[in-house]
Amino acid sequence: MTPSISNNKKGDNLASKNDPTTRDNSLFSLSSIFWSKKSYQHVASEFHPYHKHDLNVLLHVFTTGIGVWGAIQLALTLDCPEGVYVYAAVIALTTPFVTAVLHTAFVYGCLQVPITALATALGSVIVGTPLNDPMKLCFAVIATGYGLQDLAHWLCAEQTMMSSYISTNPAMLLIHTLWLMPLVIDSIILRHFFIPKLLVSRNRNVICQVASRKAVEDLRNWINQEVPAKPETTHLWPHDHKGTDGPVTSLEKDAAIMAGFRKIFAPHHFDIMPVVPMNEIYVTAVGKIQAITSDAVFYTPHFDGPYWWLPGASLYRVLVGVTPNSMVRTRFNMQHDSQDKVVDMYDVLGFDYNRELHWIDHVPGQTNKERRSLIKLHFVVYPKGWHRYGKLCAHLNTTYNTWARGNFLKTLRPKNLYESSLAWWIWLTTWSNAMFELYIGWTNMVYIAASYALGPTPFLILTSFRHYFIYMATFAYRNPPVAHGNLMRDAKLFKTIALMHLSKHLLPLVQLPQDIPGVALAVVGFSITILATMQLGMVRTYFGSELGFVKPEWISGFPYNTIPHPMIVGQLFAYSSILLWFKDRMPLESVALVCGHMACYMTHMVQEMMTSSY
Repeated sequence: MTPSISNNKKGDNLASKNDPTTRDNSLFSLSSIFWSKKSYQHVASEFHPYHKHDLNVLLHVFTTGIGVWGAIQLALTLDCPEGVYVYAAVIALTTPFVTAVLHTAFVYGCLQVPITALATALGSVIVGTPLNDPMKLCFAVIATGYGLQDLAHWLCAEQTMMSSYISTNPAMLLIHTLWLMPLVIDSIILRHFFIPKLLVSRNRNVICQVASRKAVEDLRNWINQEVPAKPETTHLWPHDHKGTDGPVTSLEKDAAIMAGFRKIFAPHHFDIMPVVPMNEIYVTAVGKIQAITSDAVFYTPHFDGPYWWLPGASLYRVLVGVTPNSMVRTRFNMQHDSQDKVVDMYDVLGFDYNRELHWIDHVPGQTNKERRSLIKLHFVVYPKGWHRYGKLCAHLNTTYNTWARGNFLKTLRPKNLYESSLAWWIWLTTWSNAMFELYIGWTNMVYIAASYALGPTPFLILTSFRHYFIYMATFAYRNPPVAHGNLMRDAKLFKTIALMHLSKHLLPLVQLPQDIPGVALAVVGFSITILATMQLGMVRTYFGSELGFVKPEWISGFPYNTIPHPMIVGQLFAYSSILLWFKDRMPLESVALVCGHMACYMTHMVQEMMTSSY
């Protein structure tokens, strides 16, 4: 009898573990709610799958925040502040520490902004309407937050969490509502407050090999049989030819290419669609490169398209190697040299048609035995579910490509002054645009202009310290791979602007010859930094070793053999000298500016000391 009793107990225990009621009771016991926080963690694990999209989470900060602020103001309007304190205390006691602290700060902020402030801001708009009543305005704010929250889910093509339980477990709505704001805060924490996405430039090039190898081989045979050798490049539209239509269609659907895209563009964020009208077969010219024809553009750093400003969408040009190639190399100005690619047969290289500065050259000592031939495929990457927007982006790029292709073909072999002038114009605009992107960048120009539009003080702050945040964010978030050229350009640009701000504030204070000692001390500090940079070289200065672009190397020359962290210590010495020498003449704004630079350098130095790989 004993064994059978024992077996029954085991069966009962097993049943109790699998019983949802028992499991739910254990999840929502007092211990799970207030001590282990398992209750909150369980709800969070169900919440996050419905909030995978970064934009959805970012919008929830505002939509949920508006709704909770409205609810808090409603409690105050009803003269029930105790309800707010109880709510804040419950959240503080049932959520993880960091979440609890941030939520408490959020509630405090909500208490500081009364609903009357919104009424004042709306002014005459609500006079004579029901919204003129504070209580009704609170309800309107709550409803607005709720509605915008659903709109955010719709925009990001994500199902709401509420839809998953409301028909089967409506009581869950109470728990969901109670913990909604901390869950949103948690989602922000999981994304490191979006710092990596805002400040770190990533290498978004797609590199892989095709799965459809037979398609490549069929195209190679067709090109060798059907395309005669010419002294200029040949461009063919693959779907116009029976022998190339099928193989190119296979490549447009190639699983390996799609997998390459998905390493960069997560399926919960982006949809990907082929842009068939832009696809072409490219066969290289035979003979010496002519001086200025449209073919010369390939050997000049260039973008392929002008639509860098389309938000959230990218048109990708994907090169598929159809013939063996060891000679022609595709290079990327905004990447490290190690990211250059020789596209051999079966290789795939995809890059942003409108944003990736690139060019080709020849690998020294290498020659091809066969004409270099490529398939140029095109794909538009756009926000998930935004199919009309994706089609619009594809249409804009296709229209431009058709227009540019016409001009390009006209100038392959210029026959008159007009065509020669057009070839020069294509080359000149290509080169000037490339130089602007190489040293400034269109997105940086927008940032600088927007900062300037905000006024003198925001402009000073937003452009004086940005390079420090670029340093620190890149150092902290090194993966996925960083676009090293973008990192160096952005850091140099904003450091130059920062030095211009400092010069504007400090140079008027200098009175020679009495200030020569102070200036000399500052020069000594800056010279130490310059010498340290010379010892490291530009690539290592901008984290080349940490990012894996160059091998680590012990630097033993001065100042590294004498001064620890000389690059930062030199800056700190220079700024300290300026503060000490000019302290009696410096206005408060200038003192704050110099101290801000010192604080940023010290923060980054501590970061390097605590988290460096070497």
